[in-house]
Amino acid sequence: MEHRLVMIRLVSLAIAACLGLGPALAADPAPAAPADALPAPQNLYIWTGPYAGAFVGYSRADFDAPAGGTVRGDGFIGGIYAGYNLQTDRIVYGVEGDAGLSGADGSASVGSGGAPLDVSGNAFGSIRARLGVTYDPILLFATGGIAVANNELSVPGASDSATHVGWTIGAGVEAALRDNVTSRVEYRYTDFNRRDYDLGNVTISSGYDEHSIRAGVALKF
Repeated sequence: MEHRLVMIRLVSLAIAACLGLGPALAADPAPAAPADALPAPQNLYIWTGPYAGAFVGYSRADFDAPAGGTVRGDGFIGGIYAGYNLQTDRIVYGVEGDAGLSGADGSASVGSGGAPLDVSGNAFGSIRARLGVTYDPILLFATGGIAVANNELSVPGASDSATHVGWTIGAGVEAALRDNVTSRVEYRYTDFNRRDYDLGNVTISSGYDEHSIRAGVALKF
């Protein structure tokens, strides 16, 4: 009888011990996952470095005409661009140049006799600073600098070309498609100074302003 009481007490103590340890074991934290099982952090796109690309776009220009009138020319443009970026955290800054050809042209009747005056764009280019902020892999940027353009004005029987100098500002968005490929869409406004065009019996002094939209693709080196 005494042996049975001893056995019952031992079993009771064992059950009590197990019940007491159960909640404690359940409260223990799960073991940490091994480091190699954690997802690797994604690399941010690095904009620092040289790049070069090509663009196409559309341009609209309003040329000054005699007696306060204007001659509007518009058409497609295309060219190349190249530059160098530096990056500090999310801020990207650098310098860029472009050169291209213009197919923008137009005509209007000017003067008291309604003589036709034609305008045609030839070549253009610019050197600009760029400043932007990244939202990986997107870059929002602003740009501004010096621009040059060569154009031709003509009337029946005479024509002349001149090179204008002016300033240009703009903004755009650029996206990293791959590690070494980017694409962009950009708006630019340019204001060119006045130049004299010798058109036979008359000299026309004309300046103009231009609005353009450009889309480009570049390789980063």
